[in-house]
Order: sequence, then C-alpha cells, then structure tokens
Amino acid sequence: MNITSNSTPKDIPRQRWLRIIPPILITCIISYMDRVNIAFAMPGGMDADLGISATMAGLAGGIFFIGYLFLQVPGGKIAVHGSGKKFIGWSLVAWAVISVLTGLITNQYQLLALRFLLGVAEGGMLPVVLTMISNWFPDAERGRANAIVIMFVPIAGIITAPLSGWIITVLDWRWLFIIEGLLSLVVLVLWAYTIYDRPQEARWISKAEQNYLVETLAAEQRAIAGTEVKNASLSAVLSDKTMWQLIALNFFYQTGIYGYTLWLPTILKELTHSSMGQVGMLAILPYVGAIAGMFLFSSLSDRTVNASCSSACR
Repeated sequence: MNITSNSTPKDIPRQRWLRIIPPILITCIISYMDRVNIAFAMPGGMDADLGISATMAGLAGGIFFIGYLFLQVPGGKIAVHGSGKKFIGWSLVAWAVISVLTGLITNQYQLLALRFLLGVAEGGMLPVVLTMISNWFPDAERGRANAIVIMFVPIAGIITAPLSGWIITVLDWRWLFIIEGLLSLVVLVLWAYTIYDRPQEARWISKAEQNYLVETLAAEQRAIAGTEVKNASLSAVLSDKTMWQLIALNFFYQTGIYGYTLWLPTILKELTHSSMGQVGMLAILPYVGAIAGMFLFSSLSDRTVNASCSSACR
C-alpha cells in the first residue's frame, strides 16, 4: 500500500505521514486494546473470581457500546471547532483510569459501570481522529491516510492477543487491566509531544509543506463552501433507503466482529484446553488473515476502479 499520492508535488516534504499517522494509529490501537482485553480476562480467571455467568459476560461486553454512542457526534464537532488533540489527550487519561479501576473491582456490578464509562470515554475517538486527518491530508491523500488508520483493528488484535495472554499467564487478569491501562499514559506522552490539530500549529513542519497544506486545504474548503448544500429533515433521512442499507450493513458488521472478538479467547480455551499464553498466540491468526485480506481486496478494488475508469474513457 502506497502512502503517497501522485497528485502531491514531488518537491513537497511528507513529514505529515511520519509525524501524524503513527501517533494516531498507536492511539487507536490502545483504544481497541482497552475495549477488548476483557475477552482474555474472562477465561483468564475473571469469570471465576467474580462469579460472572456467560450472560453477564455478554452484558459486560455489550454495555460498552451503549456508552459508546454518547460522544460520537459531539466528538466530531469538538475536533472541528475546538481541539481534537486535547479531546484525545483527556480521553487517554480516562482510558487509563477506567482500565486500572477495572483491575481493582470486587463484583460484577462495578464491572458493568466501568465498561459503560469506558464506552463513553472511547466514543469520540474515531470521529475526532478522522476529523484530524482531514485537517492534515488533502483529498488526494485522505483515502490512503484513513485506510492506514483503519488498519488499527487487525494490528491491535495481533498485539493484544499475545500480550494479554502473556500477562495473565505470568501475573493474573487484574494486572492485565492495570498494565494495559497504564500504556494509555505512555501513549499520552507521545500524543502530547507529536500531535498538532492543524499544520499551522506544528513546530516540526517545514515552510514548504506547511504552505502547501494550508493553501490546498483552504482551496478545498472554498470549493465546498461554493457548493449548494440542502439540509434534509430528520424524517427525510430516516425514510432514505440507502441510509437504512448502510445502517444494516454496519450493524451486522459490528455485531459479527465484536461478537467474534469478545468470545474467541473463551472458545479457544474451551476447545484446546490450552494455557492463556497459548490462547493468545492462537488468537493472532484471524487478525493476520484480516490484514492479508485488506491488502488483497483493496488491491482488487483499485484495479476494478481503474478498469472501470479506463472503459468509461474509451
């Protein structure tokens, strides 16, 4: 996958790819780690210690997403009109505190409360991140930048699975939440010193790159401002067939991926009777396949689009 664009002048430095994308990707990985490590904690002794049934385990996994709804829209607005950097910074603090507290719980009701709060704390992350990318990457580059960041899910799975299995094997499930929670504070330091909301604010950027980004992004905004926009009513949106198709697609995707992710370690442990360390290594395999599939199908998609464009131009 190329991370550069043929539409970008060759003499323009590309520090934004090295200074903006990696911290954002790492932050997304940490957020995913904090939300799914419960999948390893349950078969790693948490269910037995707290007397958690399969039904309660499912509720603990699902209540996260109720909290996740709250900051989806406000998060994006904050990034547009305020500071996405500060929003994510405080989010990292919240993730750390909530994760560490999860390692100290004594009953299942405390777990439900903290999982809900973690959902609230993580809800604005992706809208803010995607808005920040739009502040740094012109249209010609934005698709590639977003594609790299979206790969945080399989990458996080490859990291989280063996790390969680190892921590539980060497220590226990409580230390899993504490250690992985403290990683959020480590990432907070990286975030604070590397990320800026906009090119105009960055200290490390060259004048050539800064001027190119400011001028290009401003031109894109002027083009958007000159386009007639019609505000649709809520009833019109809810009656739109395409909207419901997209909602259904995302619903089934999220149900499948998180249902699979949150129960995979338990299934592997029951089927193989392996240690949590071995379960962690086995759990890597689907994510490796996911990355391979993403590269394969993105390549096929690019070829299909190019072929269609060529046919249309003939």
